[in-house]
Amino acid sequence: WDKLVQAARSDGLGAVLIDPMTGSGTLPTEAALIACDMAPGLLRIASWRGGSDDGRGRNPHRYPPAIRWKDFCEMEEWDNLLSNAMERTKSGMKWARSPLKPTEKGMLNIKRKNVTILCNEKNPRACNLARISISNAGIGAIVSLHEGDCVEWDLGGMHGDHRAVIEGRTIFVCNPPWGVRLTEDIDNSWVSLREFLRREGNGAEAWVLSGNKDLTKILRMKKSRTLVVRTAEEDLRWLQYHIFQKSEVPVEK
Repeated sequence: WDKLVQAARSDGLGAVLIDPMTGSGTLPTEAALIACDMAPGLLRIASWRGGSDDGRGRNPHRYPPAIRWKDFCEMEEWDNLLSNAMERTKSGMKWARSPLKPTEKGMLNIKRKNVTILCNEKNPRACNLARISISNAGIGAIVSLHEGDCVEWDLGGMHGDHRAVIEGRTIFVCNPPWGVRLTEDIDNSWVSLREFLRREGNGAEAWVLSGNKDLTKILRMKKSRTLVVRTAEEDLRWLQYHIFQKSEVPVEK
């Protein structure tokens, strides 16, 4: 995703990320922070509200424990680094939400921004958490949340200029249920994901996180790459797929 954002900054063709099963919105939120060039930890500082435990009203996140290290930089240097990081984020957010430049044909698509992040969640409680996360992060200008089953989420399919997907500039990313925290209707969720990707994903790539190879088979797609990750004592796989439109078989007369 970072490489796609950097390419969009260079050529102005845009970057799109789509998460059809977003849960509490972690992946699209992190993607938006990357697109806005926000330094890790800066959101905690920038979003702090209210007084501190010591009653002096000081932001407890502005000065991390590292400032007490003997070989840490001077406080003035730290404040300058923090100020520069905030300026980069403001500039990054302004760029991300700006409309795309005119195409080579001289037409301006006013509906598209430099960065577009679309996400969907079926579970109402998880969707509400995602909505809160997006709001707290201040990224509502580039992240759009839809509630419902992804199989019914219409992003334009194959309808030309009305498609959300920009061919070659779109990444689908997804962490569907695979039997640990969520155990109900798992197979149906993967079927919905399969049908959604087939309908909406032509000309894009997809990254799917899975901890169950039997569920992965439901997609009926040939993976391009596998990245092994281990988290919370679980062995997981990031699976990359390149999505192409299936050729129609001509009917003999």
